[in-house]
Amino acid sequence: MTVHIPIPQIAVPEYWLGNLGRVQDYLRRRLRRGTLSEFGRSALGYPLHVVEYARPGAPRLMVIGGTHGHEPGGVASVMNLIHLLETGADLDGRPHDGLREVAERLHLHLVPCLNPDGRSVCPDSFYAQGIDTCVAYASGIQRSGDLVPYDADASEPCYYFDPAGAIFVGGQFNGAGWAMNRRLSDEHSEAEEVQALLDCVRPLGLHAILDLHACGSNFAFQSRSHEPPYWPIMREWQRRAEERFGAKGRPLSKLHGDGDPPVPPDFFFNSALLHKQAQLAWVSYEGRQGYLGRAAFWPLPTQWEIIDDYLTAIEVYLELGAEEQFARANAEVFGG
Repeated sequence: MTVHIPIPQIAVPEYWLGNLGRVQDYLRRRLRRGTLSEFGRSALGYPLHVVEYARPGAPRLMVIGGTHGHEPGGVASVMNLIHLLETGADLDGRPHDGLREVAERLHLHLVPCLNPDGRSVCPDSFYAQGIDTCVAYASGIQRSGDLVPYDADASEPCYYFDPAGAIFVGGQFNGAGWAMNRRLSDEHSEAEEVQALLDCVRPLGLHAILDLHACGSNFAFQSRSHEPPYWPIMREWQRRAEERFGAKGRPLSKLHGDGDPPVPPDFFFNSALLHKQAQLAWVSYEGRQGYLGRAAFWPLPTQWEIIDDYLTAIEVYLELGAEEQFARANAEVFGG
């Protein structure tokens, strides 16, 4: 028996550009300054796009959205950054002078959506929705009607789920059933999208990658799979970000996983793979989905505040890159 589950159509403002079809249309039709390239295909055959804003001799940084398909805010934020670099304003017409100024001093590679398979099966937003709705689309639905295993709070990762056993696999997976941010080793990726990313970045000489995610609150991760020279960089990110979020009256939680020293995770994330194999720094940031139903999610941010918080996080990351803090740590760890 074939079962089709319609994706809920949640109304979003024009600046919330997270719909996969609309993102692809923008990239194909509206770029004037950035150079669009395809660095591979997803398991279901969607193109994997990167937009390059070249500045020869400048530090090279990357920003990624949509590693998880159920986290559309990262996609929408990368698209707002692209629009800012194309036009001088975000998709809501706001200028972000500091972000634009630092971005113009860098050689940028922007990946709006690393997991188009996962994005294609999820709503355009989970704003003002309960977290259970997001979990269903993050996980997917087995043919029994139960959720596909979701390992957000588990000690043992869910690396793979056979799509033949599901009505659909959710946004944490690609279309072939491989988890997008759970690796069996730090040598290669079973998810072809992540492997294509690694193959793409190896020759670029990137200093760092910022990977945008989404949950119930704003926070960044200490780079626990990274060596000690990187730890002070993330603590400096936290210090600057706390000042800027606080000035706007926005919440920012503590640097997740920090310690003296930080304790490495029990399994491999994409951060460990790309760090080791491409010899670069990896930064992970979680923005807000705008959930309802828990005191921790309150007060409810506006949709524009969610995007603005992501752009603030990106601005601090770009500043650290422009100061060559990532480059110095890479040289200390890997030589060169």
